[in-house]
Amino acid sequence: MDIREHSSQFTVYVFTSDVDQGAAMKVYLSQAGYDAYFIQDPEQLEQRLKDTPPHLLVFSTATLAGALSDFVVHVQKINDDIRYIAISSLSQFEILKQYETFGFMDVISDESAALESRVLWAVDRACEKLYLTFQNEQIFEDLEATKKQLEDVHAAAVKSMEHQEQEAARPAFPMRIADYRSAQSKEDMIQRFLNGISGSRCLFFKFLPSVRSFVATHANGIDAAQIQGVGSQLTSDEMKDLGSLLAMGLIPEKFSSMLVEAFHLNPPKAIPVYANAHLEGLFVYSGGMDKKAIEQLNDEYTLFNLCYSHFVLEKKVDALEVQDFVTELYNRNHYIKILDEEVARARRLKQPLAVVKIAMDDFYEIESSLGEAVRDELLKSLATVIAKSSRTNDTNFRTAANEMTMVLPHCSKKGAALRAERVRRVVEGSSFLDKGMKVSISLGVSEYPTLCDSAKTLDETAVKALTHIADKGGNKICLYKAPESHKPEFEIPAE
Repeated sequence: MDIREHSSQFTVYVFTSDVDQGAAMKVYLSQAGYDAYFIQDPEQLEQRLKDTPPHLLVFSTATLAGALSDFVVHVQKINDDIRYIAISSLSQFEILKQYETFGFMDVISDESAALESRVLWAVDRACEKLYLTFQNEQIFEDLEATKKQLEDVHAAAVKSMEHQEQEAARPAFPMRIADYRSAQSKEDMIQRFLNGISGSRCLFFKFLPSVRSFVATHANGIDAAQIQGVGSQLTSDEMKDLGSLLAMGLIPEKFSSMLVEAFHLNPPKAIPVYANAHLEGLFVYSGGMDKKAIEQLNDEYTLFNLCYSHFVLEKKVDALEVQDFVTELYNRNHYIKILDEEVARARRLKQPLAVVKIAMDDFYEIESSLGEAVRDELLKSLATVIAKSSRTNDTNFRTAANEMTMVLPHCSKKGAALRAERVRRVVEGSSFLDKGMKVSISLGVSEYPTLCDSAKTLDETAVKALTHIADKGGNKICLYKAPESHKPEFEIPAE
């Protein structure tokens, strides 16, 4: 997702008594496309909140005349949909953590270094989250509408069966719905559709937009060996007109000729398959089939299309809940859940569990000098390196703006340190992006039960190790050292 495509939809107020700081942040946000305003006077802020409430309120805690709690409660009384980003000294971070449930999206250190860039980054992340929340709500609405359509189809089928005996060749709708609902993938659903129209020759061609091609992947009534490597590449002009052609039930001329010659589909007809408004492929069949066979195919496709749309929406909702959309690693909310589960399992099995925290060195300098697009590409590349170095039972997450986390079951502190050093060396020896850019990383390692006693302390100790080594210049790993008073819940066999 590129938040720049949607930033103009979000209104952001900056409230601070520091004129230079507020004006700079307002300009920075406006240049990024946000509808941004700088407000210095508390009375003006209150009036603006009442008249045109923003999506986000970025404020400096040093500007508040009274208690933070009074300020938040007062703003919520005006409009409880407003979300907050606080600029505060490090000493107040623990206090501000208590306000997460009051709509606080982020807390930023008031250190002057790259403050405008850090505020923009926090606003981007907050607006992405708000946008995805709005999108998620829309997906749920679409999902409910699809469920209603499925129920209507089911009810119509049941009613029809009560009045007349179905023709033997027609599908039993409740059984076919159950069959589609048990599918594990889109490819599985496509094959089930083809199985449901036995006796009719039909193929599925997957659409590959990057190479402007349709490639045969599934077939009914045709031997699998006959479709291997079969496909058709479209011209640039055919690509431009493809949507219009398919809407009229037509197929590009070269593709149509191939279907006639290779599979004797004369004349070839196509039914497009879409997901989230994107063309995924075509079912092709012969327009010369008898009327009864075509009716069966159309009935089956109606049912398939509803179930397919429902399946795609469910998968999209699942991904939104647990995935970081930049790196495609799991997000922090999922990390907290998994870490709790893994610590409980490690305690039950009396096996070690290690956590490795990873941060890119000079992250904010790279972001300020090269921009967010380069920053995100570097994060994606780093996530790919981490994923390739992982075992099957390891799980990887993006847990902060500049923090990725590896959760390593059945891995001692020594094994985790070796794994961390291996990742560090791979990154150090790699070139990223087309320009051959070099980056380095810092890594913090901790392990349960030798170095800590819970999921919370396992996370915290790994963060301490990461922060310590990053402050020392980076490009190294740091293994957390437990205090002398720490006593492990169980012993780990010597390696």
